[in-house]
Amino acid sequence: MRAPSLSALAALLLGALSGAAWATPRITVEGMFSGGRSPIPVGPAPAGVSSTDAASCASCHAEIAAEWRGSLHASSWSDEVFQAAYAVEPMAFCRNCHAPGATTASPRGVAADDGVSCAICHVRAEHVLGTGRSPSAPHPMMAVRAMSGSRFCAGCHQFNFPGDTGRGGARFDTAEPMQDTWAEWLDSAAAADDVQCQGCHMPWVDDARGRHRSHRFPGGRDLSLLRSAVDVATSARLEGDHAVVTVTLTPRALGHSFPTGDLFRRVEVTAAWESDPASTVRVGLAREFRNVPERSPHGGITFVRRQSADTRLAAAGLGAPRVLTLTLPGNPPGGRVRWSLDHLLMPTPLAASQGVGVARNRLVVSDGTIAPPQGAPSP
Repeated sequence: MRAPSLSALAALLLGALSGAAWATPRITVEGMFSGGRSPIPVGPAPAGVSSTDAASCASCHAEIAAEWRGSLHASSWSDEVFQAAYAVEPMAFCRNCHAPGATTASPRGVAADDGVSCAICHVRAEHVLGTGRSPSAPHPMMAVRAMSGSRFCAGCHQFNFPGDTGRGGARFDTAEPMQDTWAEWLDSAAAADDVQCQGCHMPWVDDARGRHRSHRFPGGRDLSLLRSAVDVATSARLEGDHAVVTVTLTPRALGHSFPTGDLFRRVEVTAAWESDPASTVRVGLAREFRNVPERSPHGGITFVRRQSADTRLAAAGLGAPRVLTLTLPGNPPGGRVRWSLDHLLMPTPLAASQGVGVARNRLVVSDGTIAPPQGAPSP
């Protein structure tokens, strides 16, 4: 067999190089997000797309862009609650998640206005990423099927407290989850039943083109979603000179703890005699933390934050319903008890100190009144 000529070898080499140049790059979910360690460079705009800002995407995907524009992803940097917290701790770690496209300490323009924009999830390596390919798309596309699973969400919604800043060892990485939502989901009945985060937070909607996953991203400030997460049952009885109110919380469509996400989130159950607001009794469900002295890897002793308690309602499949008991002083004749289940972004004193109003901080998930039986009181 005769050896190929130099011209033939050159043609083969040119073909191989050409194939490599046009080959679809491989994108892994694990490499897409930084967990707050750095900004997220999405790279140049794909061919056929004028830029990587949201307005460019909206020119073809108007309905999806409108959904996103009304979401917390779009307002992740401008949101007043975040800005109040950022004013206290202006850390790059926070900025890299809430304005991941920013490259300066004070995001402006598109990086601030778009927050977690379309490109943060959908553009890498000059390709538009989706769960499948579209032969009619006017730009290069890459199928990343993992985008339809919970692991994709973990890139931003599962992370530890930030480690040492390199300035004296004031903090160091303790592998203590700051947000633990994905890990909570992994242990849940939802995960066992293959119900992904997208099932609740990106439900299917119909549009002129067919169906798409909603990009409204309902979450902890969406009242209808909160109400679908848990069933509430109440009862009350008289015991001598006081009333005992029992509130039973049962997880329903709940694939993680309730509440989840930011470490300051909490649920409060309150009860009071309707005629006496001063009788209010409350129980909070939240993660609790304390500062613990530990030896730093840099030498010496420093305080690190450790979780000390978790009283939240667990995801469906992870235990019995939570039964809360609230004891009200007094026994007014014919008295009725007003109760409420509220979702708070942060404890009320913290919200007040940061200028976050009650209406913004608190959502009433469920409430009502109940009358203890008026027969002879228990001895």
